[in-house]
Amino acid sequence: MATLFCLVRLPKMPEIGAALKNGVLPNFTPTENVDTAKIQFRDKIREKARQVRLMAPTPSNTKKDKTAERQAAKERKEAARRQAAKEKGRNPDKKRGKHAQMMDEWDELAKEERLHKKLRRGKISKEEYDRQMEEA
Repeated sequence: MATLFCLVRLPKMPEIGAALKNGVLPNFTPTENVDTAKIQFRDKIREKARQVRLMAPTPSNTKKDKTAERQAAKERKEAARRQAAKEKGRNPDKKRGKHAQMMDEWDELAKEERLHKKLRRGKISKEEYDRQMEEA
């Protein structure tokens, strides 16, 4: 079917990926020397919209970036809260309720679990694991 439709390359779809792994598409060879980004639309309006999309900067929408931003914002908020408590002459650690202390312990345990999981999967080294555990 891909050859009948004169496809330059196969679209990225789970069904096609599974077929490629099973060797179901033996007669199709994708063309390697064609830059699909340079192929223009016949419709002038769609082509103009495509050109605008190509020129626009691509935002970074990865989950890791968003998670890192949220974590940094949370840490800044906590640091600001601690600083405000110190300016008022209070000890930010002492005036915490029992529930807040328990939640802090659970958060610390969850952080340790995440670090251990990263270590098991080989995403961080033993030295990095030890360093981050000492920080916690």
